[in-house]
Amino acid sequence: MKKTLFYVAGIAALSMLASCGGNSQQSAEADTAAKAGESAGTYTVDAAGSNLEWRGWKIVATGEHKGTIGIKEGSLSVEGGKVVAGSFVIDMNSIKNTDLTDTGYQKKLVGHLMAEDFFNVAKFPTGKFEIVSVEEKASEGNTHEVSGNLTLRDSTRKITFPATIKIEGNTVTATGKATINRLEWGINYDSKNLGLAEAAQKKVKDGIVNKEMEIAISLKATK
Repeated sequence: MKKTLFYVAGIAALSMLASCGGNSQQSAEADTAAKAGESAGTYTVDAAGSNLEWRGWKIVATGEHKGTIGIKEGSLSVEGGKVVAGSFVIDMNSIKNTDLTDTGYQKKLVGHLMAEDFFNVAKFPTGKFEIVSVEEKASEGNTHEVSGNLTLRDSTRKITFPATIKIEGNTVTATGKATINRLEWGINYDSKNLGLAEAAQKKVKDGIVNKEMEIAISLKATK
């Protein structure tokens, strides 16, 4: 199995800030999930109309891969015309690659992403995102800043990212993009090579998969 096939990214998803392929957002210890009031309306996430897009790339040599991960279920709480709480479950068994045209290589890449040194899907078949806070904050075309607890494998960390949230009639749509440090969630593939000095990294034959991965979230929920 060639290392040139194995770039993970960015699930994910879930979403969230535009990335240039560097500068991951710093995560923090998990925080208390937001709770909606009794008057809040519940919007059910449309699994068919929602997903995460992931992207991964190398820090030594060139190349990247990207794909999608499905959303299994979830809900958003709306109160006073604003999203105030919510969560969704990520279906890790639904990982797909979208850039390779060779079906054999595609199968090998997805198999490796599901393996123990990446997402270990056999042991951790789902991930999760829970909203901690939603703040109205216009920035670079986005409308809000979202903080939430992201669970991958057996690790839960809080991330914060810009997002665009719209409430139109009985439908809520939300999109965003984040760049995270996968090592903080125990996704340790190539971690030994990442610890090498820069000169030594350049000698690694097939390159080194970046510790950063990009996750873009797209959600649709209906009342």
